Formats: sequence, structure tokens, C-alpha cells
Amino acid sequence: MVFKFNFEPVVKSDFINVSGSTLYSKDKGYGFETFKFRVDVPNGNYDIKFVLKNFKKDVASATIMVFPRRLMIKDAQIKKGDMYQDEFTVNVKDEKIIFEVETDGAEVCSIEVTEAKNPIVVYLAGDSTVCDQENLPYAGWGQALGCFFKKGVSISNHAYSGRSSKSFIEEGRLEQILQTIKEGDYLFIQFGHNDQKDDKRYTEANTTYKIMLKVYIDEARKRGAVPVLVTPVARRHFDENGKIVGSGLHFDYPKAMRELAEKENVFLIDLLQMSSQFYEKLGVEESKKLFVHAKPKELPQFPDGIEDNTHFNMYGAYEIAKLVVEGIKKLDLKLKNYLR
Repeated sequence: MVFKFNFEPVVKSDFINVSGSTLYSKDKGYGFETFKFRVDVPNGNYDIKFVLKNFKKDVASATIMVFPRRLMIKDAQIKKGDMYQDEFTVNVKDEKIIFEVETDGAEVCSIEVTEAKNPIVVYLAGDSTVCDQENLPYAGWGQALGCFFKKGVSISNHAYSGRSSKSFIEEGRLEQILQTIKEGDYLFIQFGHNDQKDDKRYTEANTTYKIMLKVYIDEARKRGAVPVLVTPVARRHFDENGKIVGSGLHFDYPKAMRELAEKENVFLIDLLQMSSQFYEKLGVEESKKLFVHAKPKELPQFPDGIEDNTHFNMYGAYEIAKLVVEGIKKLDLKLKNYLR
């Protein structure tokens, strides 16, 4: 399957020529929905080729996102008169690709959509700090991870808000991953935030938490995929000395995960350690910029203001994804060969 869309006024015979008045319809299977361009495709993985040009200003920037707000290209810099071209691979689970381009001067010339041939798929299992958050200003680090990879690696984010290592399995979410994960793919596993909750999601750090995590490891390995444990990202809980403490460090869960990784000889990214050190380096005030914080009346959806020290905005999600990438490099995973 190949779609080639031309957005320039000059007609191209081997492209589908579209304009701003080409509205989406189910019959066509493509078109604009408000300021976003939609293409209907079967579920799977697709290589995307974007071409943009800057006609207007000395240097234009462009950021490209794919539904639901997955960051694919961040702040591309395009000089006046220059053509910018880039390629990336996206995973589709809901039979549509919706492109959103944020730019201060560049124009889209063309978009090409091609079925990806045997890409490496990085599956993510986790909670709200990882998942694709559809509603601003929230963002999970999983939806920013794709912008660090070249064409050939696809991020399939199955993380879901409020899930623990146990409830993720009980709801069949791991089973969804296992239906398509293949040899050479990766399964990144970050749980801990909701395993602490005093309800049916609860797991005990040194027993049931380890048992649940081992299920992910064993099932990935059965299929020739590479499991990677990721310690839960730190909460922004400072003490009077500017150190992350208490529930910010997730009690015994990270230690239990590290022990399991050593016992089962599993790759581990210690995101708790990296993120807590990162917050401390930024400091109490500067670290707020990573999270969903707003003063009263600053955001219409939070008229009374909000101070959420667990969930990230897109800036925070990007910075945490950057730490995950550093973890990939430290582990010397083959995946690192596809980093931008």
C-alpha cells in the first residue's frame, strides 16, 4: 500500500493532489479534519516521508505529530528557500494516521505513506506516565520516544493510565501485545506507580510484583523479543534539602525490579535513578516545568489551577524519553543503531 499526497499548487501526475479544501470523507479515506490531515489505513506499521519548504522567513521551525499527539519530528530548522525532507516509521492501532504539523513558516509539500517492511517494533507496557495522552497538557514519555528514531523503528505504545503490572495483564493488554510481537522486537516494561495502590491493582514489591513482571519477561522471550525492564519514573517529591524522597522514589518497587533483572539476566533501564537525579539537578522550581502545573485561570480545563507532580507535559515527556534513550545507549542495545 502506497499513498503519495501532493500539497503544492502544481499538479503532480503520480501523486494524489490535495488542497486546503480537500476535506476528509470516509469514502475517499483521506483529507483534512480541521487543520490535521487524515489517512485511513489498516492497522500495522508505516514508513512516512515528509517534504516541507520554507518560503517565508529566514529560518522556520516545524514539529510533526501523529495521532494521538505522538511526537515524530521536533523543531526541525529550515532556512528560507530550502526544502526539508525526513522519514520515520509509525505504528497504527486504530486504522488511521492523523498528521499534525506545527510550524511558524514552513509549508508541507508532500506526504508519502508506505507499508513498512519488517521494522523493529518497540512495544511499551506501562501506566499514565508512559501512555499516549490525548488531552493537553498531559503527555507520557512513550509518545515522545518516536522522535529519537530513524525510519525502521516503530513505537507501539500499549501503556494505559492507572494500570499496574497485575491489572495490565488481567485486562488482556499484555495479550494484545503478544498477538503481534515478533523476533527482534522489544518489550519495554515500566510499572510501579499503581502497584502501590491499596485496591485490586496492588502487588507486593518482593513477591507478586516480581511474579507479574516475570510473566512479561517470559512471554517476550518465548517469541524471540527482547524484554527491557524500566524502573518507575520518579515523582516530583522533594524534601527540604532538595532531594527526591518518599513516594517520589516508589518505596521497594525499584529495588525489587533491579533484583529481578539481575536474577533473570534482563536488560534494565534505571529510569527512577536517572529521573530523580535530573529533577534534583534542575531544582525545586525549575523541575515544575516538566509537569502539569498551572496557576488559577491559566488553563481553561483547570480554572482553580493544578499541581500534578506525577504526570508530564510534552516538554517533560520529551526530557524523560531522552533519559530512556540514554539508557538504551548505556545498555548497548542493537536498537541504538537506529537513533537519530
